[in-house]
Amino acid sequence: MSIDEDDLERAGTRSRRQLSNSRQYSVYPPENPLHDIKKSNSFNKRPRSVILISITILILFILFLANTSQPNTTKSSTEKTSTFEETTEFKESKQLTDYALLNKLFNEKSGAVSSSRVDVNNLDAINPGQNSFVHQLSKGTVLGHTFDELRRLTNSVSLPTTLPAKQHRRVPVTAIIHTKTVTQLYIQVQSVLTQTALPEHIWILCDTNQKAEVDARIMTLDRRRVTVMARDRIDSIPHKWLQAMGHISTDFVWLIDQDIVPGKRYLENLLKLSLTKQYKSALLGTEAAVLNTEYKDRIECIPTSMNSGSRQMKSQVVDMINDSWLLHRSWVPFILEEIEKRNISLEPLTGLFISRILYMNAGIPSIALPTDPIERAYWGDVRLQKSKKSETCKEIERFIKNQDMKSLPIYDNLFYRNNGYRTSSTETKSTTPIFIYMDSMQALENLATLVCKFESKEDVDVHVVVGGIRKLSDLQVKSNLPHLCDKSIINVIVHDISVLHTSSSWEAVNNLLHRLARIMSVIQPKILIHNIDKENAFYSSIQSASKISDVTTIYLPVDDIPHALWITELPIDTLSKWNTFSIKILINTDKKPHALARLLNSATNAHYLGDDVELSILMDHSTDQVTQTFVTNFNWKRGTKNVRHRIAQASKSHLFAEAWYPASNDEYGIVLSNDVELSKYYYIWAKYTILKYRYVEAEKTMNMFGISLYRPPLVETDPSGRYPFNPNQILTNAGYAEKIDQPFLMQWPSYSGAIFFPEHWREFHDYITTRTADTYGFNMQDVTVPLLRSNEWVKSWRRYFEELIYLRSYTMLYPNFKKGLSTQHVELRKKTMREEFENAISIYNVPLMDEIDEISTLKLPSFDDLPLLDIWGQVTNHQELKDRGLELHDEISSCPAQLEEENQYDPTDLLCPFARIVTLSVNDENDPLPELPPLEVTVYN
Repeated sequence: MSIDEDDLERAGTRSRRQLSNSRQYSVYPPENPLHDIKKSNSFNKRPRSVILISITILILFILFLANTSQPNTTKSSTEKTSTFEETTEFKESKQLTDYALLNKLFNEKSGAVSSSRVDVNNLDAINPGQNSFVHQLSKGTVLGHTFDELRRLTNSVSLPTTLPAKQHRRVPVTAIIHTKTVTQLYIQVQSVLTQTALPEHIWILCDTNQKAEVDARIMTLDRRRVTVMARDRIDSIPHKWLQAMGHISTDFVWLIDQDIVPGKRYLENLLKLSLTKQYKSALLGTEAAVLNTEYKDRIECIPTSMNSGSRQMKSQVVDMINDSWLLHRSWVPFILEEIEKRNISLEPLTGLFISRILYMNAGIPSIALPTDPIERAYWGDVRLQKSKKSETCKEIERFIKNQDMKSLPIYDNLFYRNNGYRTSSTETKSTTPIFIYMDSMQALENLATLVCKFESKEDVDVHVVVGGIRKLSDLQVKSNLPHLCDKSIINVIVHDISVLHTSSSWEAVNNLLHRLARIMSVIQPKILIHNIDKENAFYSSIQSASKISDVTTIYLPVDDIPHALWITELPIDTLSKWNTFSIKILINTDKKPHALARLLNSATNAHYLGDDVELSILMDHSTDQVTQTFVTNFNWKRGTKNVRHRIAQASKSHLFAEAWYPASNDEYGIVLSNDVELSKYYYIWAKYTILKYRYVEAEKTMNMFGISLYRPPLVETDPSGRYPFNPNQILTNAGYAEKIDQPFLMQWPSYSGAIFFPEHWREFHDYITTRTADTYGFNMQDVTVPLLRSNEWVKSWRRYFEELIYLRSYTMLYPNFKKGLSTQHVELRKKTMREEFENAISIYNVPLMDEIDEISTLKLPSFDDLPLLDIWGQVTNHQELKDRGLELHDEISSCPAQLEEENQYDPTDLLCPFARIVTLSVNDENDPLPELPPLEVTVYN
């Protein structure tokens, strides 16, 4: 619906000066820069002497004015600034970050509310925040206010006025009265004109054939602020009369439906409450309703249900505000866009339409306010007897009884299980909301499987958010999901916050950011899942909105979604730790550039679930020039690349231990040698297992020190030599056939690709530092694990790691798939050796997992259900491992074993040498013994 220029001028949206000189005042800088350029060019062509003389005269003139006419100059400057501020409002630097000033400068229609533009200047006024009173009231964690408490709240708030003279009581509100019949129009307009807070403009919207009668009815009233706007067939399109909001210039708009007569303090009360920190981001009203889909005859009408005889009833969250609505100007685009997107008849549910759109698309809840049962000045309709239902409530009841609510297009977004919006008095099971964001039909098809799996979980509320430049609507989502999920009913909530029209990409990005932040700040989802590419401009909007609302964002590239279906098996609280930890890749290499290239190529082709992964390449002192050049030129696109180079020879034990030192307990390291090759699903296995066993069952897995990528084909710990290792056969022989083909725990550190945990790695780092210092120093300790092959490996890190895990009863998780997540390439230099040990080499080289069959259907068991093998590959239990470690501890250390809850991951108690007896020889037994100074021994820890 378009509004004539004359109507807009009379209504106060455009002044005469602005209409006549709009180009002069609305565009800055001027639109014709060529004129200035020509003047500048001609000025440059003048002689230099003329220029110098002109500058001198100008300086003298300015000094003269400063000394003689300072008051007049100040006054003139002030007047000029005031005139300019009428068209351009300067903001603080922090406001420029969300394009507040740009929105002001580039607004083509000054004073008009564009249907595609959200007023980002007023974000604080409409964003409730996570811990606001409105949010807590929606969640049911706090109680509302009584009428007397509301009065005390409003006493501390001053009304915003449009004139310096506050006695006029004019407020920046445009009142829009919807008229179908004129029977009550005189009383209705008079009630608005006599408000204690007088609206700046009053518009009466009617059909063209009613205009003469409307003018006649209000002839005797004060017409200075009243404007009649007549349009043909204004009620032919549902909610067409609401489109008049797009032309307001005031901060608020007050919509008044047919034949509603508000009390004289009604607007003042709502306006003051809307300026309080408790209610500034809520739609307020005294006439409201709560729907109940389980019983059609149960429509809770307010104030009837509030027991109007009591002043102790409190404000509460409702499904709809009826009859009149006070809206912040920045809320208007959400309603206008929805009217443009839909052409559905929701009459007489206008209140439901407004309340639902504001909540679904802007996160603005509706709250019913209690009123004084005696003082009618605060009533929303003074003609209504509080002991009876309003006509609006009766119409809603009739409509719902005669209408199948599920047939309404908006029905699916009405009632939630536990999203913070109270729709029924019945108790429901606690659920956790999650957001899944999509912006196209292709994105819907890609993410549909995740939506379906999450929707089937009883403890999760799935909210699908449609955003970006409009390519997908909420109706398309609701109509396609049942087919994609192969279900007849899909219980998801859809929020359509997409932009219909936009003049620039940055405006759309900024618009989406604030809309998404508002929705999330109210509903407070734990996670937001999306597949928007990082190169997409809306990616930054999603990330910024998530940070504002403290919501974990899970970015899943399209190619990774089929391999991430296991996320639906994890608790939502665990998924909220998705970005809490990081996994680093650390590669030790020497002079095998072909092996390093093979490893890096396999790492590059892997799926990383949208994570940034840091890569560190540690070159030994023997690294050749080819390897160094390759490492320098290698482009790691998954994250940061770090390169280090040793300048002195070191043992393999040192190379391994010095490869990584964790910066925090949320940093994990994958330590690799260049003879390893990775499956493209290795990172998915790492991410899943860390989330499962480090964040779901953290208390049970304190003795698990890492996760292997490789199932060993041989047992290498027996002193008699290596022998084949088949965990499924071992479990079957031990009577655990039901546990075959699933991951298992083993008390042995993998050296063909493994993820190590930070706490255990620090302990190992301290332990190997002390043990090697003692080995090459005083040699006061003798740690010998019974029947362990590595006892004689002095220069191997595996000896010290196996000592530590035996003493601590630590275990590592191993995969048990038909194919490996990593493999080892044993490369012998001599041809004769390669031919002789061909069969042995093939044992280590296992086929890599290259299909999604096993990883996509993987469901990790509980930690207690994992089979456990000891360091020799035999079935055992945790208590037996603990007893073995304590027995050896008593043999090698004089310190008592530490308790689990004290000094966890500190190896000090393992590094206490026993006292020794020193023998001295004397010539005569009667000779006095010489005094021996105590021997000082430094133990490095």
